[in-house]
Amino acid sequence: MIDLKDLNETKKIARKFIKFLEQGDIVLLQGDLGSGKTTFSRFLINQLQSKNKLPMSEITSPTFNIVNYYDVKKNNLQVAHYDFYRIKKFKELENIGFLDQIQNFVSIIEWPNLIKKAIDQYLVISFFLNSKTDERKIKFKGTGKWCQILKNEFK
Repeated sequence: MIDLKDLNETKKIARKFIKFLEQGDIVLLQGDLGSGKTTFSRFLINQLQSKNKLPMSEITSPTFNIVNYYDVKKNNLQVAHYDFYRIKKFKELENIGFLDQIQNFVSIIEWPNLIKKAIDQYLVISFFLNSKTDERKIKFKGTGKWCQILKNEFK
């Protein structure tokens, strides 16, 4: 588990991940409300855009839209930023075409509990917030390619 002392620390961690992200990758963000999931998403997406000399988008939580799309590379690589907070049944994910589309994007998913059983390769980033002290921590777990990346980059 890593202590997040400030927003710069969160930004540094997001920057470490951008070099590994490819179309079809799935990043699952877990944590309580206000723990830093959307902030981390903003840093990750904006750093991908900056690296690829694209204008930085305003990144907001897709709670009501369910998904927001962002261009992050000039060759049409996009990030699909999902928020499944309001999704209660797996069938709802099927209805929005989530499983049909996932291979076309880098998918960042907040509140991913329903989807974990339907995918086999993903990176889980868990955010922890002590509301009394406002201290934040972050923890990583991965399957597939992420196992080796986490072992090498986040010892």
